[in-house]
This record gives sequence, C-alpha cells and structure tokens, in this order.
Amino acid sequence: MASTASRIDIYNMALGFIGTRTIASPNEKTPEAIQCELYWDRARRSALRDFPYSFAQRRVRLGQKPMPDVYEDEWEYAYGLPDGCLKVHAVHGVRPSRVRREEWRLTGTGDELVILTQTELAMADCTIDVENVSLWDELFVMAMARKLAALVCVPLLKNNQAKLQELEQLYQMAIPRAEGQDASEREKEPHMDSWLAARGTW
Repeated sequence: MASTASRIDIYNMALGFIGTRTIASPNEKTPEAIQCELYWDRARRSALRDFPYSFAQRRVRLGQKPMPDVYEDEWEYAYGLPDGCLKVHAVHGVRPSRVRREEWRLTGTGDELVILTQTELAMADCTIDVENVSLWDELFVMAMARKLAALVCVPLLKNNQAKLQELEQLYQMAIPRAEGQDASEREKEPHMDSWLAARGTW
C-alpha cells in the first residue's frame, strides 16, 4: 500500500533515529536540513538498489545499440539501459520463458553502460528510480529513513562511529522484513497438485 509520508516526514524520521533536532522545512539553513537535502537522492537510489520493492519494478523494451567491437565474438546484441534504471534483474525475449531467463552481461563502453545478450527484441526486468514519494510503500519509507539517517549521521555527529554502526544495522534490519512482506503482495505461481498432474488435467 502507498504511504502517506512526505519528504519532510522522512527527513524527520531519519533525524529522529540519529537523535538530533527535527526541521520544519527542507529549505531551512540548518545543518540537519542541509545534510538531508544533500544525501536524499543518494540514499533513495541506494535503498532502491538494495531490494526489488514492488512499486519500483518495471518490465521495459530495450533500445538496441551498436555492438562494441571487442564483444562481437561473444554476444549477438547490445542494448542501452532504460531511462531511470538503477538495476537490471533479468533479460527476456519478446515472450518471456517460464523455464529460464536469457544470459546477459552489463558492461561499460566509453561513456555509457550497455546490456549484452543473445536475445533479439529484448526486454528487461528493472528496478527504476521512483522519485515521487507518494508512490512509495510504507516498507520503503521506513527503510529510506534509516538509510538517510546512516548517511547524514557522519557529518551531523562528527564521525560518531558507534552511532553510525547502530544506524547501519538498523537499516539492514529493515531489508529482511521488507522482503518477507513485500513478497506477499506478488502473484504466486500456481501449485500443481500431484494427483491432477498424474491424470494430465492440470
């Protein structure tokens, strides 16, 4: 379910985990507001990469790129990364297989990253960067607040290593809970009854 938390709510949750004063506006010229603004984008992208939250998952068609010469003997096709893609989880053909996923490799070529694969007309399952807080679920809001707290703790508390370790552990604790609960919102594969399978009626 989507959260009702705002950006300023998450700032203040993060500051609460640290134990510093909260803020009324992200435009304040206070150390707390300045550091939260500075690390916001980095915290979001990092937290989204750490777990495939359902709201940030997309299957997208890939745009073909010229094959780099050094990979011509290994791969058939090269594709550019989708806009806003933070992490590629799988590559499929036009009709995704329920049995296997296609082999692929992410590599750099000059000033961009490309996906190398043997698959024509490929699609990719990706985590994308969702900047709109209103689309986030409660699980990610809590994880994001903890990630932000761990990042801004160092400049606000002047390298308090004990507090930093505590906040990093707090963030790591959020990920297994998210995994268990987020997975329950996904469609499960149907279970084949052994009796029906034997009769060929599945």
